[in-house]
Amino acid sequence: MSRLNEALKTLSELIKIPSVQGSPEPGAPFGKQTLAALDLTLSAAEKLGFKSFSGDGYYGYAEVGEADKPLFGILGHLDVVPVGDGWKYPPFGGEIREGYLWGRGALDDKGPVIAAMYALRELLDEGLKPAARIRFIFGLNEESGWKCIEKYLEREEVPATGFSPDGNFPVIYCEKAVSHVGLSLPKPDGIVSFEAGSRVNIVPDRARAVISEKFSAVAPPVPEGIERSGNAFTACGLSAHGSTPEAGDNAALKLMKYLSGFMPEVKKLYEMLRCPDGSGMGLKRSEPDYGDLSVNTGVVSVKADCATAELALDFRHPACVTTAKILETLEKLTGGKAEACGTHPPLLIPKEHPLVVKLSEAYREVTGEDAAPVSIGGATFARALPAAVAFGPVFPDDEDNIHRANERVSLKTFEKLMKIYKAAIYKTCF
Repeated sequence: MSRLNEALKTLSELIKIPSVQGSPEPGAPFGKQTLAALDLTLSAAEKLGFKSFSGDGYYGYAEVGEADKPLFGILGHLDVVPVGDGWKYPPFGGEIREGYLWGRGALDDKGPVIAAMYALRELLDEGLKPAARIRFIFGLNEESGWKCIEKYLEREEVPATGFSPDGNFPVIYCEKAVSHVGLSLPKPDGIVSFEAGSRVNIVPDRARAVISEKFSAVAPPVPEGIERSGNAFTACGLSAHGSTPEAGDNAALKLMKYLSGFMPEVKKLYEMLRCPDGSGMGLKRSEPDYGDLSVNTGVVSVKADCATAELALDFRHPACVTTAKILETLEKLTGGKAEACGTHPPLLIPKEHPLVVKLSEAYREVTGEDAAPVSIGGATFARALPAAVAFGPVFPDDEDNIHRANERVSLKTFEKLMKIYKAAIYKTCF
């Protein structure tokens, strides 16, 4: 029995909940919308016959299987990043148009979580009995700090192994280290104010600066992509996930580049930040398995009444580069103060590990592609378990619209996701 239509209906309803992290409330530490997303998901799980549990608004889980069986985890998150501008259809509409289901969370991460849940139900519908307890673990602030999964790890049984449907296909055996860094430095001469970005892990698609009359008087004509109104300048770019800054068009850096042509202190800052491989900072590095270092300038905030500039930088780096080295380098280059606001250690599971082998087999059986495991810069909940990997949902040749306007999943892709997760759960848990 196919559960595809049921899954799509549930996903549509879940996308309609704008579960961006909000102000804490009693019983909802990440805001009432994230709690609403959890409640809907747990209700759907209960209707599928799963046992459910809510952890004080921090996390929840749904489980199938006998108590004496080993625990296998499938970890996802129900919070989403802010939507921004440029959407063809409402970002929280959950609409099916043009063969796609549109909305924030369709791929990151509501869509694959729902696909995996209903895929498991199809296995149970066939009369199969799992050899493991299978627990779906739902986080509620993965995009903003991971306090949800930290609270889970403090309180609950930890699966020895599992996967997170929150990355790319095929199997992700390796994830770079992550360092989110806050950098405070003296306000560049001539900058009255500068605002860009909302999250460190998103490439900003809009930036606005107001400069002093002294520099405004000598400003050259603005290039395409930048608009001027008196002493104010606005740049438009293209958002992307902070782990792949090269896939976007950073509006903050675009505006800095223009201003650096006639503002020396802005030029110094731009030269440090302009290369997404860290070469402007002298941090360019690469390492087998992990690949290249990357850096995203996610937030720039310079207030008119402040003497400092505040930046939020997202580093994805091989194990050979430490957070301490990044902080030391930034402080030497700027004379400012650098502080780690959030870090994740790297993840590396051997390609020959049984989990990697079984998930690779599932992917190959459904797609017909014999694809080797890959490494990414993204950080997934797979790092929370002793031996886990990320697995989907973005296919190698598909457009990755995660953290962008017009996030969506095609109906054909969603059906294929369910088939892959069904095969993967069968091979690992039955």
